[in-house]
Amino acid sequence: MVQDKEITRDFSIESLEMKRVKRLIKFMPEHHQPIAQSIFLQLVFIDNTLLELNGLVEKNGTIETFTQGAQSMLREAPALASYNKTLQRYNQTMKQFIDLLPVSNSKPEKDALLDFIGAK
Repeated sequence: MVQDKEITRDFSIESLEMKRVKRLIKFMPEHHQPIAQSIFLQLVFIDNTLLELNGLVEKNGTIETFTQGAQSMLREAPALASYNKTLQRYNQTMKQFIDLLPVSNSKPEKDALLDFIGAK
């Protein structure tokens, strides 16, 4: 029988990075802000999960010995696999968030190095 684990993690804790991301919501068009807020909450959850998985990988390493019967072999640590998959989801979710920002119409500054290279 599976017992329910008591959840003790507090996903309302925002890292410095997440606080910076949260400030971007006010620069979004008003009709995008509710969506951005929802995506932001997912980003906070993923960010905290990544921190937890990172700690597990640092503590236990990236490779573990897996034993099944008489066989023993090395394999990727499950925490590392979860970390990599979660990091992919974080990047996808962050892209969704960034895509809600308004497009800047300002012209990019000229790059002296690129001008020099293009002149040859």
